[in-house]
Amino acid sequence: MKFLYKWLIATLAGGLTMFLWGGVSHMVLLKGIGFTRLSNEDGIVSTLRSSLPGDGLFFFPSIDLRGNPTREEQAAWEARFRAGPTGMIIYHAAGDSPVSPKKLSVQFLSDILAAGIVSYLLSLVIATYWRRVGLVALLGAFALFAISSIYWNWYGFPNAFFLAQGVDMIVGWSLAGALIAKLIPPARI
Repeated sequence: MKFLYKWLIATLAGGLTMFLWGGVSHMVLLKGIGFTRLSNEDGIVSTLRSSLPGDGLFFFPSIDLRGNPTREEQAAWEARFRAGPTGMIIYHAAGDSPVSPKKLSVQFLSDILAAGIVSYLLSLVIATYWRRVGLVALLGAFALFAISSIYWNWYGFPNAFFLAQGVDMIVGWSLAGALIAKLIPPARI
């Protein structure tokens, strides 16, 4: 029961740290890095409204990725891809609030769940405080390379966006790790 209490406190503290860091990181320090404004936004939005069937994730040039395209269709798609332009659109026809209670709640819950995993992992580690903090920083780097590098490499997300994600993940998890490592004692042999 004593461990469960410590784990819960460390989880909440780490999750809150990540949530607060995310606010500072995204709204102040790294605000807008990797994003470019559309020069003809009204015209593009008008075209999207008349062209897209509804909400979704759209990739262009497109091909039926779930079907079995013929060799000719595959070759034509590859030629269009090489010629460009290429891109990805996340589209929501009805719009949404940029910051809503639902989005904040989902983010907070995600940070809590991730901090719970980190808190449990640190309880299994026999190491000094700073090594355990370093381990959590490496978990931030793991998240960057396991997830964000996919978007950067395969979908062409900008270098600046990828680097900002690196700062966000590694610094954020270092801060959370410093607190979690204080609250969760190391494992014993």
